[in-house]
Amino acid sequence: MRMKHLTPPAIRIRTKLMGLTALLATLVILLVVTFVSRNMKKVILEETQKRALAIAQLFGATNLNYLKEYNFFPIRRNALAAKSENDLLYVVVYDKEHRVIADTEDPGLLFPQPVSDSMILKFLSSKITSFREAEVPDRSSGSMIKVLEVWLPVTADDSHGPWGIVRIVISSEKMLLRLRETQIHILQIGIASLVFGLFGAALLAARIATPIAKLMEGSLRAASGDLSSHIHVKSGDELESLAENFNYMMDQIKQNQEDRIKAEKMAAVGSMVNTIVHDCRTPITVIKGFTSLLTEFKVTPEKERECLNYIIFEVERMEKMLDEILHFASEKRSRLTLEDQSLDDFIKECCVEIDALFRNTGIQFMHELNCAAIVRMDKDKLRRAILNIVMNARDALKGSGIFRLTTEDGPQYATIRLSDNGSGIPLEIREKIFDPFFTQGKSLGFGLGMSITKEIVNDHNGVILLESETGKGTTFLVQIPLASMRVRVRKAATST
Repeated sequence: MRMKHLTPPAIRIRTKLMGLTALLATLVILLVVTFVSRNMKKVILEETQKRALAIAQLFGATNLNYLKEYNFFPIRRNALAAKSENDLLYVVVYDKEHRVIADTEDPGLLFPQPVSDSMILKFLSSKITSFREAEVPDRSSGSMIKVLEVWLPVTADDSHGPWGIVRIVISSEKMLLRLRETQIHILQIGIASLVFGLFGAALLAARIATPIAKLMEGSLRAASGDLSSHIHVKSGDELESLAENFNYMMDQIKQNQEDRIKAEKMAAVGSMVNTIVHDCRTPITVIKGFTSLLTEFKVTPEKERECLNYIIFEVERMEKMLDEILHFASEKRSRLTLEDQSLDDFIKECCVEIDALFRNTGIQFMHELNCAAIVRMDKDKLRRAILNIVMNARDALKGSGIFRLTTEDGPQYATIRLSDNGSGIPLEIREKIFDPFFTQGKSLGFGLGMSITKEIVNDHNGVILLESETGKGTTFLVQIPLASMRVRVRKAATST
């Protein structure tokens, strides 16, 4: 048996493992970046709010008296100082009438200016500390930057309302820049981890894929019939154990195969012995019948010679059967010895043996020959097939009844009809009647007769049919092609 080529898989284990590692590492990196960015943004916002609130509270406490006195010049000076010292974008101060009294972005402001912006008026009217994230243009670059505004009412213990509101605007760009730097560092670390992970995955995949490839090759060798080769894997893990178990399995299969071959050989020998015993019983029965006729009755010299001739004929049949067994033992298939023969003349010879089989029984044998056709047959084998059916009928009739044999001519087949009026064959065992070693209802024999009969008929390119009805008897139809049909079939095959 030719060994099947090893078909590479569509996606190798190494590719799958490296792809899975890359996917998992990428997901982990993305999750880490997202989680860290979200937390850092939250921390930045909280820290910025705390710092801005502290600056606003300090500025409000410092300038409370100036607000009470309506002394706006020191407030403007302190606003510029607070902006410079705390790296603020700008500082705006409103009095309690909601007028702008200090604005670091408007150095020419000398008198309080009314507020017309509705959004600012809304914050001024709330009278509570408020925070707002916004985007304002950067004076140096002109681009929009994110800022945080703090609106802090300036109050005193002895007053019911605020004396003013401090508006501090602080940029979070520097902290966001640090966040982006942190993200870049995380990505760099993640990419390095991904590279090392892929390298490790490649090594691990090679460690796994190599033993698996050996197991695949070993399984294909085993499938082709080579059970002797072993797989050697030295990995120190489950793969090595798997290889050892595979080798043990192959050894057990090989041992079981050898035991099965031995058992099959013994079964073949037993089947051969059963065939010999079964096939020799019929001629022995015939010989016993003619011998009892010679010893128990006074017969004429002509009848005595006829009986002796039949005895010699049956002995020669047994010799031929033994020759076939020798051919079987030497693995040479026994070939048919075909000759053209009138079917009725052949059946007349069989009738003599059938008479001998039914002698000393209460079975009435009747025959009617109506076929003058020429059939190409192996007389010895076809006689054996017919006598096997007769022996089964004798067992079924149990010593009394009628057995009828008729021949019929047809356009393609010559038919031999063998019928008995016994109890018939039950429906559940009719399909098994031609199986080897099927012995339903038989006290003797090994169940080979009908199996041999069907094989002989098949070798003649014939057909054997069974008709049976419970309580009414059984009929076997043996159909053998006419000699002229064989010639036509042979010519058709040659022309094709």
